[in-house]
Amino acid sequence: MSRERVCVVTGATRGIGRATAIALAKLGAQVVVVGRDSDRMDVVRREAERVASADVSCIHADFASLASVRRAAEEIVHRWPSIHVLVNNAGINAGRRQVSADGFELTFAVNHLSPFLLTSLLVPALAAGAPSRIVNVSSVFAHVAGIDVDDIMFDRRQYSSSRAYNQSKLSTVMFTTELAQRLASSGIAVNCVSPGLVATDLMREHWWFRSRWLRALWSGWLLSPEDAAARVVRVATSEALDGVSGRCFAATLRPVLLPRRAHDAALRRALWDLSVRLTSAELVVPASRAGAPRGA
Repeated sequence: MSRERVCVVTGATRGIGRATAIALAKLGAQVVVVGRDSDRMDVVRREAERVASADVSCIHADFASLASVRRAAEEIVHRWPSIHVLVNNAGINAGRRQVSADGFELTFAVNHLSPFLLTSLLVPALAAGAPSRIVNVSSVFAHVAGIDVDDIMFDRRQYSSSRAYNQSKLSTVMFTTELAQRLASSGIAVNCVSPGLVATDLMREHWWFRSRWLRALWSGWLLSPEDAAARVVRVATSEALDGVSGRCFAATLRPVLLPRRAHDAALRRALWDLSVRLTSAELVVPASRAGAPRGA
């Protein structure tokens, strides 16, 4: 991968995102690290530069605030008018129901609404860099998730951190599938990665993960962030996936089955319309171009 290739990675200060940013830097790409903690971003930048003499930049964005996401997108587009890879990795698993700066349930806001908005705002730059790729990080738990577009924020349902997280990751897959169809002739491929069970601190708000000895126990049989990141990077860069869009991948370059509910076109459109209404995002579909991605 040449230094002309610009790769944007969100949630890049911890876990899978951090490992993904460093792996892409090792491949020679320009990497844009997106996160909310300036000190952590600087640590990642210095580490990438040390191991790869890479060109790494940092953009501040708090995914609990749509205004912050908009400001970050404006800065990214201004500095990099052409983008070649966008990895939507940022995510949380809130242990109790909290609300974002915009008043939305926090897990859904951070894991779905903010990536939805950021992606919509970066599509023109991705079109300028086409052929380009969007890689959304999902989860195996999307397969056991339900989704209620009429009570997406758990205003009426009893809140459960696992239900909220699983719903957000099913939303990621549904967003991937719907966006791939809408960008089918644009030269922008959209896929998701379900990296498996990974030893990160995503669960840091939960008592059963905070304990040092329990974390050591989990880490013994979970994937490392670096192993999970390798799966993300493979989908972001492999020539074998040129033109492939609307699929989900795991351990190999063979697509895995989508969650059953992700096949519901009416439900996908309902989620899309709700996301547009909540974020005021406007997807500008680029003009068709030769060699556009092949849909699922």
